[in-house]
Amino acid sequence: MTDSNQDGVPNLTDDQGRQDDKLAQRTPLAVHREPNFPVRIAVVAITAGVVVFLLQHFVSERDHQNANLFSFGVVAIALLTILFQLFRLARNHGYPLLVPIVALTAAAAFASLFRFEGFSGEMVPDFKPRFWSANQPERIPIAAGSTDTLAPLEPSEQTIAAEDSTGFLGNSRNGFIAKRQFEVPADAAEAEVLWKQGIGEGWAGFAVSSDRVVTLEQRDTTESLTCYRIGDGALLWAVSHQARHEHPLGGIGPRSTPTIMGERVYALGATGKLWCINIKTGEEIWNADLLKIAGWNQTQSETAIAWGRAASPLLVDGLCVVPLGGPSDPAIPPSELAKAGRGLIAFDAASGEIRWTAGEDQISYASPMLLTLAGQRQIVIVNESTVSGHRIEDGKRLWSFEWPGQSNAGANCSSVVLAGENRFLVGKGYGGGSALVEVTADVDGEFVAKSVWQSGRVLKTKFANTVVIGDTAYALSNGSLEAVAIADGDQRWQQPRSERSGQGQILVAEDTIVVQDEAGDVLFVQLDEDQYQLELRLPALNSKTWNVPTIAGRHLIVRNDREVICFLLPERK
Repeated sequence: MTDSNQDGVPNLTDDQGRQDDKLAQRTPLAVHREPNFPVRIAVVAITAGVVVFLLQHFVSERDHQNANLFSFGVVAIALLTILFQLFRLARNHGYPLLVPIVALTAAAAFASLFRFEGFSGEMVPDFKPRFWSANQPERIPIAAGSTDTLAPLEPSEQTIAAEDSTGFLGNSRNGFIAKRQFEVPADAAEAEVLWKQGIGEGWAGFAVSSDRVVTLEQRDTTESLTCYRIGDGALLWAVSHQARHEHPLGGIGPRSTPTIMGERVYALGATGKLWCINIKTGEEIWNADLLKIAGWNQTQSETAIAWGRAASPLLVDGLCVVPLGGPSDPAIPPSELAKAGRGLIAFDAASGEIRWTAGEDQISYASPMLLTLAGQRQIVIVNESTVSGHRIEDGKRLWSFEWPGQSNAGANCSSVVLAGENRFLVGKGYGGGSALVEVTADVDGEFVAKSVWQSGRVLKTKFANTVVIGDTAYALSNGSLEAVAIADGDQRWQQPRSERSGQGQILVAEDTIVVQDEAGDVLFVQLDEDQYQLELRLPALNSKTWNVPTIAGRHLIVRNDREVICFLLPERK
């Protein structure tokens, strides 16, 4: 019987609805349009690519580290989004476990084939094949060091340095070597490798005296000051103690360069151990524990100074001066000496007796420098958030200049460098840039430090130091070698982006800039204030290198946290 409306006309609409209901009942699943997953994935991938491109080409000009971190964040979000879309697609086709299984299998395969070696100076993760043979070249065992069991080498240009290099950034402690005694090699074959061998972890440099080279290195749980023979790399002696500094971003081991004066070598380990050692015999003359002196332990210290002690000792007027550091946490009472001053500590260089402590600010990773400003010889130190000048005889603070930083975050690492009469340059990474500071004295003899200019665009020295030649400053700024006019801070030239040296180091030998590339190569660049001119790229180390190179006459010594190479460069024509 057919339903009808009030006029007796059959209700076709109701009949049709019943037919549709029956058809729907006979259909097991309603038909739904599946999302266009390939289009979604393509949109996510393209968007991420565009954002990363913009970050790397615009934000990186300010700071490569931040650009990389933002880029990794974008890539991570995009990858997770794409994996989720693939999971939904596979689930809709009846394979809900396909994407998780494939993703986990790929991650496990990657982990089995590669090992994490840490981060670059710009926060790029470094992975090396697990079967990589150069992961750790063979090292001379510490126990093998003995001057008694080694046959002496005949004196020659190979076995004795033509000029000493007594410490951090060379004899003048400013990165400038007045006389270049070597010829820049025409090709890599002209740079003779005297020796090449494994070395313990650490970012320390070498100091050189005649036939001996000294450095700091980590051997498992032992921190060591080691002395090698310059002619063949034989280990002459080692002084060690049980200590280990390690940080997931900063790596393992000591990171300062020893200082040589006469027959004594002074060295500061990453955990606060200060040594004075006879360089001929390896006998300890005196030592000091900076953590004990300040009244805290390594864990407490590295909460505030996360990447370990990095300053190289300054020898001046019979004193050995290093940054001290001390607790800021009210729950950790500092020692009386740290209360009196935690910025610097001066020891009698001969006896190790403490002469004075000074400064209120927490320490940074910079080394104290000797400058003459406003007619006064003084020690200038970059602290955690200030730069200050101190009287040599008693450490009295003469002046202070605000220089923001945080020793467990955006830290200050670069030391000051004299840049004209009564002026110095100070720089930092993390987008900080540099400032030209002038120190003057008023009629009452009070010192004042004021900025001549300050710029976040130039001389962004993260680990490296600026070298001043005449009216031009040269530095690895945000990973690129650049030349800057000191008078106004204008950039004169910059290393091409395709040749960036990363967070490496530089020295200047008379008319040649020697660049230690972060990736391990050594670059010889012509000293020219008008243009960048690369003369030679010398293949050297094959992994991350933050260590300052050492030039001692014709000897060029480079190292990182696993390998050391001693080159003998051609004789200058």
